[in-house]
Amino acid sequence: MAASTANKENRAPAAGKAAAAKQTRKPATKATKGRAPPAATRALSGEDHDVDDDDDDDELMMSERGEGDDDAAAAAADETTEVAETQFDSVKANARKGKAPATSSRRTAAAAAAAAAAQAGVQKKTVSAEDAIADELSGSILGPGKISAREKKLEAQLVLTQKALADYKDKFAKLSELRTTKAEAAEMRLREIADERQKAAEKTISTYKAAADAITAEHATLQETAFASPRSKAARLESMRVCDLEAQNAELLARVEELESAQAEERAANDAARREMEKRHEAELNRRVKDATAIADRDLAELRQEVKMTRAELSAEVAQSKALQQKLKSVPASSATAPGSLAGHGTVDALKLELEQLTTKLNLNEDLTGFAVHSVRQEEQGAAYTCMLNDCAGVSGSLNFKLVFHPDGTVSYTPDVEPSRDATLVALLPEVLQGYMRFPADHSSEFFKRLFTSVNKVKL
Repeated sequence: MAASTANKENRAPAAGKAAAAKQTRKPATKATKGRAPPAATRALSGEDHDVDDDDDDDELMMSERGEGDDDAAAAAADETTEVAETQFDSVKANARKGKAPATSSRRTAAAAAAAAAAQAGVQKKTVSAEDAIADELSGSILGPGKISAREKKLEAQLVLTQKALADYKDKFAKLSELRTTKAEAAEMRLREIADERQKAAEKTISTYKAAADAITAEHATLQETAFASPRSKAARLESMRVCDLEAQNAELLARVEELESAQAEERAANDAARREMEKRHEAELNRRVKDATAIADRDLAELRQEVKMTRAELSAEVAQSKALQQKLKSVPASSATAPGSLAGHGTVDALKLELEQLTTKLNLNEDLTGFAVHSVRQEEQGAAYTCMLNDCAGVSGSLNFKLVFHPDGTVSYTPDVEPSRDATLVALLPEVLQGYMRFPADHSSEFFKRLFTSVNKVKL
């Protein structure tokens, strides 16, 4: 499986067709005989429709696991032939200098030896001849001063990133409002409960005080009667009644003091409970706000890094396009027919034939499966492949996506899907295939099976 992963990371891309990015593919039943045009023509028609490279470092592992039972078919579909850079350099050098036939023969032998040495280490550093021709001629199609489709895609991705940044700022503002709103409501409720209890206690105290006042008045009346006739039996009864009333009054006063003390303790307990609740609520809000702030800061940093990388990539693409245009303008049109180029004519013809055969194989694979690889590049995260999967029935359209094979043995999938533009694809694809995801490399066959069945509306 490690060898399979290495093969996928080092395979060269195939140039796609121009109609694959602008209109829906025709059914796979169309005959493909005689479809192998020159490599330069295929590179001109495919390089103008490169899709956007979208870097996203978020980690999302694929939930469903399966066994990679289609590795042999995938290896056959990805089979490519690569040509070392030294072989092209030696042939081009001979074409420019225009040496004599004898010298050209010696240089041809040296070039063949260099090519054999380069092919021995082709897995370390190689580049596809078709990819080199397509990269050099991609900038000449647009012309100076025009914006390519790739640049427009990058600018659209920049706008989407800025919108996501604004959404995170709105969420942070809502969390900040949550920090004060609920705490104030809890405090208001506690105050209402405390006020109700205080009013009830005050009402009870008022009742007891009124009873005490009535007893005091009765006591005064009885004392006056007793003083009027101290020796009479009625006076003694009134005196006893006064003693009883004084005892009851003392009990009522003690009860009032007890209620006032209980009210004070309850008020203190309510205040302490309210302060403790506010403290816990504030700590919980601070924790939530801190977590949300950390998440927002991390997402903001990732978005800023993505914006930075997108801008740098856009600048690099513009600079590369301008450099290729200038390079094509500076090369004379007759350099290809110079006498010195006849020395390596046989090698060049063999390479062209091999390239045409490889292009024919890739075209057949694209017609049968609808899957095409437009470009491949080595990034910091790993080998990045820009791919396109077409609907074989010509109904749902094309799905553009990016696959990055990471050094840790995982693969990240980033689709280029917009609901307003790709309404049909959004309706067909499951939610897990509409956004970024990451899964083990040995589950690539299961992932492609799910993606193929979703785009083509096939039930397996």
